[in-house]
Amino acid sequence: MSQFSPFAMALRLSGVTLGQWEVDAALKQLTSRYEPEDSEQSFYAQVDLPVNNPVRALLEFAERSGAAIATMLDDRRIGKAVLDLAFDYPEHGEAMSTRLPAHVAAAIAEHGIDIEISVYLTDVEDDEED
Repeated sequence: MSQFSPFAMALRLSGVTLGQWEVDAALKQLTSRYEPEDSEQSFYAQVDLPVNNPVRALLEFAERSGAAIATMLDDRRIGKAVLDLAFDYPEHGEAMSTRLPAHVAAAIAEHGIDIEISVYLTDVEDDEED
């Protein structure tokens, strides 16, 4: 198993019925994206999280914003909260794995936030340039 080292982490909120400033204030951090969804008065918001020390970043995020997210999910000011952890899969790799520490998963999940793992094939652009 490899060390837990995603190349990107983002909280994705859908069905948001608050304005961007209200979301930023509730989460105690700035959103990197905030845009309308298909439904009237429903928005998508995204918060990018640092990856230089992902375990610490996720634990700090859960402590700072978790309770607010749980409250907003309960009273339907947001419809869904998903934490996306993005990993790269090397083009010539045969397999890849990683381990999300249990205490990190618990810290996120206890607030009603789903965890999504995204895997991207890497090194493709380098090969296309040759």
